[in-house]
Amino acid sequence: MPYFNNDGVKIYYEIEGEGPPVVMIHGFAASLEGNWKLANWVNILKDKYRLILLDCRGHGKSDKPLDPTQYGAHMTDDIIKLIDYLSIEKADFFGYSMGSRLTLNILLRKQELFKSAILGGFVLQFLSDEERAAAAKRTLEIIEALKASNIDNIKNPVALGFRQFAESTGANLNALAAVMKGGLQPQASEFQTNAQMKKALRGIKVPVMTVVGSDDFIPGDKTLIAQLVPDACHFQIQGKDHLTVVPDPKFHMIVKAFLNHVNKI
Repeated sequence: MPYFNNDGVKIYYEIEGEGPPVVMIHGFAASLEGNWKLANWVNILKDKYRLILLDCRGHGKSDKPLDPTQYGAHMTDDIIKLIDYLSIEKADFFGYSMGSRLTLNILLRKQELFKSAILGGFVLQFLSDEERAAAAKRTLEIIEALKASNIDNIKNPVALGFRQFAESTGANLNALAAVMKGGLQPQASEFQTNAQMKKALRGIKVPVMTVVGSDDFIPGDKTLIAQLVPDACHFQIQGKDHLTVVPDPKFHMIVKAFLNHVNKI
């Protein structure tokens, strides 16, 4: 099995197909197997593209530290260093949910690595300080749900949904709690304010596409990234939610058409 070692943490990856490289980053509590293989993405794309599939730390076959400080920015560093390890100078990136957030974080840091970016199941929000505090509180409730010894004690329906999905994928619940807690820790960033983030988004010079299901539970304006990034487009797939959109053939069609356009195939 191919592993990449980043400062003692082993990251599992696979490569499928031949052609322009596409780095594919899965969602929270998922894996390259569940997010991309079982949902037929690999079969759809590998005929024309070299797919770089990885299990993010804390997920799948990669190492699962239980220390929250081993997550946060380390998750994007894993991807950047893996690309360098594979001698890939520039690629298309395709993230879903958590993978979209990681993709966007890398795009804002290392735009030179990108030919394009596809952000699936992701909505960017510009929150007030009060709204940020409320969001952090909701995240803490999900962390507690992941760590709960008895699922019947979880009363928050959103937190319960996270726990049930994590159990359905066979994920390590304590590792996922560490992933979430690591994401709450303050991180050095040049985009500390909403105005700075908007300016950074307007400075993106590669094609960006956002795709969500019309019934996705994620709050906020689903078109916001496409409004701010100059060369961006947005699609919604009717009647699909955060989970059911992933294997949908219309999602496959949109992504393949976008990649073919960007790569002039």
